[in-house]
Amino acid sequence: MSGTATAPHPARRRADHSTSTRTAWLVWGIGAICYCAALFHRASLGVAAPEALQRFAIGPAMLSLFSALQLGIYLALQVPSGLLADRLGPRKVITGGMVALAAGSAVFAVSGSIVGGIAGRMLIGFGDAFMFTNVLRLAAHWFPPHKFGKVAAITGLAGGLGQIVSTLPLGLALHSIGWVPTFAGAAVLTAGLAVVAALAIRDRPDHAVVSSAPAPEPERIAHTLRHVIAQRGTKHSFWVHFVLMAQFVAVTTLWGGPWLTESQGHGQAEVGSLLLISVVGFIAGSWFSGQFISGNPVRRDRFGLGLSCAVVAVWALLVGWPGVLPMPVLVVALVIIGVGGGAAMLAFDGARMANAEHRSGTASGVVNMGGFSAAVLIQLLVGGVLQFVSFLPAAQAYRWAFAPVLVLLAVGTAAQWWLRERR
Repeated sequence: MSGTATAPHPARRRADHSTSTRTAWLVWGIGAICYCAALFHRASLGVAAPEALQRFAIGPAMLSLFSALQLGIYLALQVPSGLLADRLGPRKVITGGMVALAAGSAVFAVSGSIVGGIAGRMLIGFGDAFMFTNVLRLAAHWFPPHKFGKVAAITGLAGGLGQIVSTLPLGLALHSIGWVPTFAGAAVLTAGLAVVAALAIRDRPDHAVVSSAPAPEPERIAHTLRHVIAQRGTKHSFWVHFVLMAQFVAVTTLWGGPWLTESQGHGQAEVGSLLLISVVGFIAGSWFSGQFISGNPVRRDRFGLGLSCAVVAVWALLVGWPGVLPMPVLVVALVIIGVGGGAAMLAFDGARMANAEHRSGTASGVVNMGGFSAAVLIQLLVGGVLQFVSFLPAAQAYRWAFAPVLVLLAVGTAAQWWLRERR
């Protein structure tokens, strides 16, 4: 009897690899669709803001509280989300997050009181918090490290599609069938996706689970966080996300619609189309970053810093321009804001390359805190300043309200410059 093992036939190896690749894209794709739904719910208040002001009989400061609490819940759960991604696995966490999103949309649909509206948005923030880091965790499990940056960028594209649905189609639905059917229908579809996620998502490939070696003991939470935060790449990525994502979230989740309507004089029908320009920029920024920038640390740092400077220049223009922006200038500004938001996906490529694979979920959660901590500050500051200067004309009031945004973005850009790779 020969002891020589027979090697698998090359055609069999290619077939197995092809099957594994298709399975990887399928599993990740279901997670990405769930993230797409989460972005729809996250951004829906920005388009529905004028209707929300009337439905709940509130002013801009209270409306900013709706969004700030939603994003605050999201922000507070980013590190727990990453830790749960590393410990429980994406399937359970994504399914639970989708259930929370469905419940939040249902509560938001039927509520007419401030308390009910806030409760609905907080549930949406809770469910949204567990989506992105867990979809990235699926990517880390199912794809080799050199493909992670591209898959993360494509995940950003999926989020952009969700935001497209939350702009023009959502606005049309609100005007044609009304508030309750629109948000209740979104709740039903989201619940259906939760069932699909529970049945179809697998945490990792089968061959990665079966091993004769004993499973390592989980790291202590404090130990994991200490190692993740200590990496230069994590800190740099935090500030990249702080600048590029926060300003995009500020425009698309709340203040873009009111600013375009009240300050820039555009009709409600135009607002969805103008916000769609920014979302298309987001998709373009995600695609370009994944194709040409991810995977190269020096190129990634330089591109992120250059784009952050461009974003700061745009917001300086919004603060400094006296009166209504000409349409070509407005379109360019919205495109750059969107491209910046899409390129924020590069922050997760940097965090993944700076940290061990078993800490990738935690690293993504820490970095994701960057953009959304700034976003919460922006929501509160803009709403507070608008309330304080409510006696001014709308165009002038928004210029004052956007001044704190400019300061935050400048601080984040300076931090990127300080932490950049010096080669």
